Amino acid sequence: MNKIKSIKKIAILLFLSFLAVKGFAQDSLTVVLQANPGEESIKLRWVVNQSYQWQKSLHVGYMIERYTVKRDGVLLDEREKKILTPTPIKITPMDAWEQIAKRNNYAAILAQALFGETFEVTGFDPKNAMSAITQTEQREQRFSFALMAADMCFECACLAGWGYEDKDVKKGEYYLYRVIPVGAEITNWNVQYGFAYTGIDDYHELPKPAYLSAKFGDRTAQLKWNNSIFKRTYCAWQLEKSEDSKDFQPVGLPANSWDDASPDIIIMDSLKENHKTYFYRVRGLTIFGDMGPPSDTVSGKGVEALTVNPVIRKGFVNDEGKVEITWEFDETAEQLLQSFELLRSNRDSGPYETVMKSIPRDQRSLFYDGHLEPSNYFVITANPVNGLPKKSYPILVLPVDSFPPAAPQNLRAIADTTGLVYLKWAPNTETDLLGYKIFRANARGEEAIPIAGDYLEVAEFVDAVDLNNLNTHVYYVIKALDKRYNQSEPSEILSVEKPLKVKPSVPVFNRYEVTTDGILLSWVKSPGTEVSKHTLYRLRADSVDYKPLKIFQQHEDPTYIDTEVEGGVTYSYMVTAGSKWNIESDPSPAVQLTAAPAASGKIILNQLKAKVDKEKKIITISWNCPNPEKVKAWKVYRAENDQKISLWQQLPAGVHSLDDDNLLKVGDLCHYMVIAVMKDGSNSRPEKISVNY
Repeated sequence: MNKIKSIKKIAILLFLSFLAVKGFAQDSLTVVLQANPGEESIKLRWVVNQSYQWQKSLHVGYMIERYTVKRDGVLLDEREKKILTPTPIKITPMDAWEQIAKRNNYAAILAQALFGETFEVTGFDPKNAMSAITQTEQREQRFSFALMAADMCFECACLAGWGYEDKDVKKGEYYLYRVIPVGAEITNWNVQYGFAYTGIDDYHELPKPAYLSAKFGDRTAQLKWNNSIFKRTYCAWQLEKSEDSKDFQPVGLPANSWDDASPDIIIMDSLKENHKTYFYRVRGLTIFGDMGPPSDTVSGKGVEALTVNPVIRKGFVNDEGKVEITWEFDETAEQLLQSFELLRSNRDSGPYETVMKSIPRDQRSLFYDGHLEPSNYFVITANPVNGLPKKSYPILVLPVDSFPPAAPQNLRAIADTTGLVYLKWAPNTETDLLGYKIFRANARGEEAIPIAGDYLEVAEFVDAVDLNNLNTHVYYVIKALDKRYNQSEPSEILSVEKPLKVKPSVPVFNRYEVTTDGILLSWVKSPGTEVSKHTLYRLRADSVDYKPLKIFQQHEDPTYIDTEVEGGVTYSYMVTAGSKWNIESDPSPAVQLTAAPAASGKIILNQLKAKVDKEKKIITISWNCPNPEKVKAWKVYRAENDQKISLWQQLPAGVHSLDDDNLLKVGDLCHYMVIAVMKDGSNSRPEKISVNY
């Protein structure tokens, strides 16, 4: 069909999710049917939803059966069958398309897809959503473009054998329609028929488009309206324009509504001239060729846009202390102006604050005597009668400044065992701050010398010191510097203790003995301010490695009773000192002791219990003794929370309970230990219990 030309001029319409993919998509190969009741007829539209089946069925045709199911509200006992198409509906022969295609772009598209020897889509932007379709197989292209054209033109759908209008209908009757591909049973296509049920009593008027708005610019108008709430009704939109609010003409081709990326349709239209009122409205189109009612009308005028910016030529502080600013502006655009404004900010990136308003449009210089910061950026804004303002580039104005920044505050540091000192301080808030200078001294009273080059831009620094020097501290001072090189007063001197790499002195045991309570140990602490803790180690005679028994902070009493020993077993002890930099001393000389023999009998004490009585504010502990004839007395030990447990009371052999009425607080954790002192002088195995008050 040589007179049906390439469709590339109208290919921009095809930014679509087509009928076959969207409204008619199914999982199986199915003839999908939609019915639309009118006031006097019922229109039918159908399609096979797969390109392969569609191509096979192009020249086969379709038969339409209608069954009258209900009349005047009553279901019929026997459905009345009627063949609406005794002769199957087929594609109109190619010769009949030529005259229609000359007046209907959609007919041209559909004819090209059905009869064209080749089918190519050209002229697309590669970023366009249609680029995926242009790269598919030719059959898929024909299928998609054909269905799009049929959706946009019901007449074309009927010519292609995919549409039918049933005019032999009556009010009060409801019909079941069935569309059957002719020969489907013979060719074994496994195609499901299309069904639809309706009657003209279901007719309803099409909805009116909503939320149409317009923005007018320089010979342009941007129209926007809601699309999402009408997607199930309208497949396209026709924008209309008028110059007298009466005679509306279409603006371009209809815009499709299948783009799911935005809830709105937006169209740009060009205007012949500015300052003239134009009127717009929009109407929806259905796949059945029906056009809905027009929306409310919006109107407006194009306005000439301001395209030039003011340019500041000079800005400085004069001898009177006022800021003098001079700028230029194209006189030919002056008639578009309403006024100028002066804006100021502490930074070139803003935010800017208006400091002078309503500057006459013919003025080109001004004096500003308002408040000034160390750094001042000024902008001149041209405010047009219509459209958006135009701004100049900012200009920096620096007043005479002899005021230094404030001294840096909150200087702090952390030193580690590698010799690195991490310095931080609170940043200064001056807007003209240039940076900081760092000074260091190795002794108190010594003159500090600058380090870290000229200046730092951030309020932190990492310094490296020699840990092998004899000085134990280093001293730092920070000064702030502004852009005019005014220097602040020094910060407070920060003294930083250097981490020592040498080991602390070795602690020494000065007392150790075996008692009935266990093994008592005491030692002399390692001297030096760098010592932070001592660790006691124990070795059982039948073991090979010392294991930590307890860590004592430097302020704690260096005495310990090891009650976790077995009678008659030999133990070795040693103690080390640790510095605040986690450097441990050599171990002390070891001491070796044998625990007192255990009492005879396997269990002397059992069932140690604790009961809390918060009304009486006491804790009662009690125990049983299965061997009372062997017991001479009881030793009860006590501790609160993290305290070291110590002897609390010694009781006669016949007493098996004790009340703790010490002043306790809710949440305190109390620890108790009971040991039986045997008549032969030995001790029983200790029994322990802990309870929350």
